[in-house]
Amino acid sequence: MQYPFGKNLIDIGFTMKFLLIFTVAFLIGVASSFSDFGVVSTHAQLGQFPNELTGYEFFQKGKLNSVKFGVSRSQDIEQLFGDTCENGCDLDERFTIKFDYLSCDDCMTTEHIRDRAMCPLNEYMGTIEKITISPRVPVKFDRVSSSHFPKHTGGSRWLSDGSGGVSYESFGDAYGLKYSIKQSSTSSLKLATPPPSFMDGQLYSIEYGLSTELETRIFKAEYKSCMKQTQAN
Repeated sequence: MQYPFGKNLIDIGFTMKFLLIFTVAFLIGVASSFSDFGVVSTHAQLGQFPNELTGYEFFQKGKLNSVKFGVSRSQDIEQLFGDTCENGCDLDERFTIKFDYLSCDDCMTTEHIRDRAMCPLNEYMGTIEKITISPRVPVKFDRVSSSHFPKHTGGSRWLSDGSGGVSYESFGDAYGLKYSIKQSSTSSLKLATPPPSFMDGQLYSIEYGLSTELETRIFKAEYKSCMKQTQAN
């Protein structure tokens, strides 16, 4: 059969088709191999708490920018604030800040282990467990969207001076960020169902904690081994 020009065209078409298939397969392999790295890179670019509200960016733009969960310890905070701030420090003219650090007292169930309490691995002992920022003056949230904060919880407590109580409604995300809105001046908590679409009311606190991913990585020690390691140290 004669191919005046057709054979060359067929050969070129076959070559192009082969190169296209090879390129797609290569790109899929690269994407698969670096999927974990891609997640880490994205999170690093976004910061530890990508859902911080505008005007309250204490990590992305504020004094906590150098603080890293799973890494920073009390001595790092002391360099930053002149104190470990376990009993609270002044953050600025509007807020106070308090740090909690991981120990064997913080054993808990995790997202993947529900049948028993797990404790922090020794390498994470003394790193930051939680940062709580509380208003020094009234701060009002006016219909702030809660769409990025699907974890809807709440709490209540009696005031230390015995003058009454307070209840609050909390909105959290998977990165460990939680905003709590004061609900009432009593310890009686009533959570709305379904959760409200907006955070509306007086700010009770802002809490930075461990992300779901980091929590799962940290809480892997049995209580006995945790206590044994703590005593050895």
